[in-house]
Amino acid sequence: MAHKYEAVAQSIRSTIASSLRPHDALPSERDLMEVHNVSRQTVRAAIARLIDEGLVYNIHGSGTYVGSREIFSKAPKLTSFTEDMASRGFTASSRVLSAAVLDADEEVARRLTIPLGSPCTVLRRLRLADDKPIAIEEAYLPTAVLDLDRLRLGESLYAQLAELGHEVIRSEQEITATELDEDQCSLLEVRPGSAALCVLRVSSSRQGRLIEFARDIYRADRYSFRLAVTKDDGKRSPADRTEAQHLWVGSAATRAAGYSTS
Repeated sequence: MAHKYEAVAQSIRSTIASSLRPHDALPSERDLMEVHNVSRQTVRAAIARLIDEGLVYNIHGSGTYVGSREIFSKAPKLTSFTEDMASRGFTASSRVLSAAVLDADEEVARRLTIPLGSPCTVLRRLRLADDKPIAIEEAYLPTAVLDLDRLRLGESLYAQLAELGHEVIRSEQEITATELDEDQCSLLEVRPGSAALCVLRVSSSRQGRLIEFARDIYRADRYSFRLAVTKDDGKRSPADRTEAQHLWVGSAATRAAGYSTS
C-alpha cells in the first residue's frame, strides 16, 4: 500500500501540471493538510519528495514554489552529469577529446593517495546539454580501477564503474573561479578571457576506495552552484534540511556562484 505522502505528492504534481507556472507558490502546509485530510508530517514528507525530484523548491520562512528548467533546485544528491541533465529535462551528450594512460603527477597522486607515477586512465570530454557545450571534464582513474582497454567511450563513466564493482557513492568537491584559456574558450564557445567555474572532484566507492579525480571546467553563464544552509537547532523538518541547489541559467550574464555537491 502506498504511503499517504505519496498520494499527496501525486496530487501536487497534477496541480502543477494543470494550473501552476514556474515560481508560483504552492498552497500552505495548513491548506494542504485540510484538502488532503492528513497530518503536517505527511505534507512535509510529500514536499520533501517533490524537492528531491526538482519539481519544487523551498524558501525557509516564505513557502514552497514550483521549480523550472531555468532555475533547477534539488536536495544534495550525487548524480552523474547524464542523470543531472536528464532530471532537468535536457539530453546529455559528450564529445571525447582524448583518452590515454598517463602517469599520475603530484596532484593526481596526492588526491587519489596513490604512488607518484602510477598509471591512470585519463578521459577528457566536452559535456553538452541539448548539444550546447556546458563543461570540459578531465577524469583520472587508476588503471587498477578502470583500464583504458575496458573503457567504453561514449557511455556513462559512472555506470561502467558500477558494473566493475566500483560504484561511486561519495564525492568531495572544491569550486573556484577561473579564467578560460584560448583552447577552453573555443571548446565552450565563449569569448576569450571568459570566466568559468573550476570544480575539482575526488570520488570514492562504497568500499571507501578513492577511484576518481576530476577537473571540470563549467561555463559560468550556463551553470552555477548554490548552497542554502539553515541553523541546526534540532527542530527542522525534512523539507527544511540543508539543501544544495544546482542552477541552470540561460542568460548571457555571468552569475556569482557558491558551493554544492554534484
